[in-house]
Amino acid sequence: MDKRYTQLPPHEQLAHREAVYQSIADQPGQPLPQIIALLRKELRLTLDEMSRLTGVSVRVIHSIESGQGNPTLGTAEKLLGPFGLRLGVVK
Repeated sequence: MDKRYTQLPPHEQLAHREAVYQSIADQPGQPLPQIIALLRKELRLTLDEMSRLTGVSVRVIHSIESGQGNPTLGTAEKLLGPFGLRLGVVK
């Protein structure tokens, strides 16, 4: 957990995560870089923690979040999978 924040009690962590997931569900069609940055920042993960959790390098995560990267579908799935999310197409 990012040390700039105080750790929330477990019930507040769960409520916060559910709110983050709901905000993503309420706005389908958001770009992948925006979702990755939102997940990492709202769940208070450092780049290193996100990297360990997903198996994607810090450099790749940073480049995706900044809009410079062009991830493969496999990388996108690695980034979303640990959070129970999947990549989809929205019309």
